[in-house]
This record gives sequence, C-alpha cells and structure tokens, in this order.
Amino acid sequence: MVSSKKSVLVFGLDGASPSVINRWIEELPTFNRFKEEGILGLSIPPIPAQTPVAWTTCMTGKNPGKHGIFSFAQRETGSYRRYIANPSLVRSDTLCQILSEYKKRVGVLNVPMSGYEKINGFMIPGFLDKNEGIPQPRSMLEKLRTKFNLDSVPGNVEPEKLTKATTNPHVLLDRIFEITQVLSDVGLYLIENEVWDLFITVFMGTDRLGHFFWKYIDNAHPTYIFNEFSKRALAYYKMIDSVLSKFLKTIPKETFVVLLSDHGFCPVSREVYLNNYLQDHGYIESKNGKVSLENSRAVAYGYGDIWINVKGREPNGVIKKNGEYETVRNEIIQTLKAIKIEKEKPIQEVVKREEVYWGPYVSEASDLIAIFKPGWQSARRPEIINQKDPPYINTNPLWSGGHDGTHHPRCVPGILGFLDANLIKSRAPFEANLWDLAPTILKAMNIPIPKDMDGKALPIFK
Repeated sequence: MVSSKKSVLVFGLDGASPSVINRWIEELPTFNRFKEEGILGLSIPPIPAQTPVAWTTCMTGKNPGKHGIFSFAQRETGSYRRYIANPSLVRSDTLCQILSEYKKRVGVLNVPMSGYEKINGFMIPGFLDKNEGIPQPRSMLEKLRTKFNLDSVPGNVEPEKLTKATTNPHVLLDRIFEITQVLSDVGLYLIENEVWDLFITVFMGTDRLGHFFWKYIDNAHPTYIFNEFSKRALAYYKMIDSVLSKFLKTIPKETFVVLLSDHGFCPVSREVYLNNYLQDHGYIESKNGKVSLENSRAVAYGYGDIWINVKGREPNGVIKKNGEYETVRNEIIQTLKAIKIEKEKPIQEVVKREEVYWGPYVSEASDLIAIFKPGWQSARRPEIINQKDPPYINTNPLWSGGHDGTHHPRCVPGILGFLDANLIKSRAPFEANLWDLAPTILKAMNIPIPKDMDGKALPIFK
C-alpha cells in the first residue's frame, strides 16, 4: 500500500538486454505494454558497465568519480591490495536516503550494493552486501519469517550452483527460476501489505542467464546454438513478464512505474591476456607466471583496468609522477590499440580515467581502461600464461556473454521503460544515462534534486 499520492515502483532486472526483449517482445505482453502505452528505450551504463558501478550510479545520480565505486575489485589507496566492492564504500547519499530525509517511506528488495542504510522504511539488502537477504528492521524479519518461513530472502544464485554452469546447467537454471519465484512472492506481499512511497526491487536471474547462456540466446553470437537452453531462457523472460504484470496489477493506477536494467550483454568468444602483451613490451616483470606488482611498470587486471606503478603512490613505485607517468600512459594506449589478432583489433579504445570520470574520487580509479569490442573481453586473471608467442588469447571462456570486460556502454545498454498517466508518449528512440534515474524519480515525487547530482530529470512528463 502506498502512503502518498505519487508513489514510484522501480522494477529492476540486472543485465536484462534490450536486444533480447525487442526480439521476443510479441511474447512478452507486459514489456510490450511499456512500448505501446508508455516509453520503452535504453539505459546507458557508466564505464565500466559492471553491476556495482552501474547500480551505485543509478541510486546516487552521480558518475563514479563522485560516488567512489569504480569496479567489482577496488584497489586500496597506497597499496597493491584489491578487495570486492560493497555498499559501505559508497561515498554519496543515495536516492533512498534523500527520500527518507523528506519523510518519504522507502522499501528496498534485493538491490545490488544496497546495505543497511539509515532509511525511513525497510530493506532487504542485495548482491555484494554482507547482510544480503536479511530483512531490516527486525520487525520485517519477523513478518517474513511468519509469512514465508524465511530468515533470509534469496536474491542471487549461490556460488556452488554457479559452478554447475558447465557440468549441469539445469541445476543453475532451476535455481534461477526458484529464486525468482521467492522474490516475486515476497515483493508482492511487501507492496500490498507495507506502506511505501518508493518501492524498488531487482531480479538477478537475467544477468546469470546472460553470462552463462548467451550463446543460446543471442543469434548474433559466433557460436550460437538453438537448443533446450534457448527455450528455457525465453521461458524465464516470460516468467519475468508475468511477475511484472502481477506487480502492476497490485499497485495503484496512478503509480509512476520505472522498468530498468543496469546493463545488457554482448557476445564473448575470446579473452585477451593483456599482461602477456604488456610483458612483451617491457612493462611487466614476472616469475613462474606471477606478475611482480612491485617491480613492474604497469599491470592489467581482469576488467580491462590498468594501473601504473607510480612513485609516491604505490609502495614500490617506479614511474615518476611528472612527465614519465603521462609518457607511459600514452605508450600503453598505443601498444594496446595496436594489438591485432586474426586480422582484427580486439580493443576498441583505451581511455584515461580523467576522460570518463570527474569528481573528488577520480584519483582512486585505474590509470587506464581498455575497452573491448563485442566478442572479446579481458582475461579475468592477471597471471602471465605460459606461451612463447602471441596471440595471447583464451578461445574457451567460461562466459559466453559479457558486459564488464570492459565493453563500451553503448555496446551493452540496458532496458529502460516508464508507465504513468502523465507521460509524454513518443515513438522516437529513447535513451537515458543511468545517473538520470534518481533525479527523475525525485522530480516525480516533488522532492528537490541535489545540485551535485550529474543526472538530470528526464523531460518525460506533461
């Protein structure tokens, strides 16, 4: 139940791809409703188009240089140590916190990078939070325990199930369907029985399908196969369409509805071992395949992020800040852009951090980011492979679908849709940056938009 005249429902799908939805739109009547009655277009993620970076950008209305999340694997300042991103590292107020300050009641279910924020409402944290799935406050835990016999709400496939992707894919698929059903049941219960002004939920199954089953989904994949997994992928999207329909039938008609994914997917059939190429050009020192971070001039990690070993910044830096640093960056850019494999250049561009970020935390981003063409991605581990000559590639990656390896945001856009009685409907192609969502929701709820947000309220209302 809602507490004010203008409530907002955000129905999130991690990794849902517009290419898939548009191809199957005639079999997805609820998605098609957005196209026919509202707006259906593209969300443009930040660089890199990774889940923690993208959802944080969406929820803060800011680019990574202002919220401080640059990768799944953040690097500790003044150290070579890396650690997994989590909500405690976000250095900006979120949409939920801002609304809470204005006494709006917020409900959050399984949103990646959501933690126990100080909000006016209830939260069940999502992917990457240490309390993932555990309802807060305690009274919410008691309600869900009584209603569903749950102490924790599953929102993401367990690691042991993900390992079955190659040996027993149906185990992974079965779990994706099971989790989606539980989340649907819990979400419907909450929007019907709790008081809220904003309710936001995210389903992760579309992302897991994209990573592990993309070659069965995307007929543009170089090794595309239509089989039983293709059929189950369509069945899953149909399930999501049905869940969305149930949500829409449960909420008041005047609710502003946002349909959103943080990124989409592109084919991946080959991975590039960037550090082998960097070693060939004298940037890396290694022993038995292990990169010496202390003695190397630069190193590439598994998401296309490249770090220079800078004097005064890294513990054993070797590159001088003034002059030499910029020379080395430019040399590496040219080196990587020149890589040619099987008559193709896998790297679309290499960007400097200040070219894509702005704000107080830019200095915490990697020095360079290699952006790959669809079909390619950076190898996930920084080790040197035991191979004498190039090409240094893996032709059998674990994932057949990618978005974060790193790919250009326009190669992996997400889905974005709106339903509202006061929308300006248009058949023209529609797209928006993820950081535009928070200010758009604030405007819809008549809440002032913070001046430091990068996003702008979208001109979609009459």
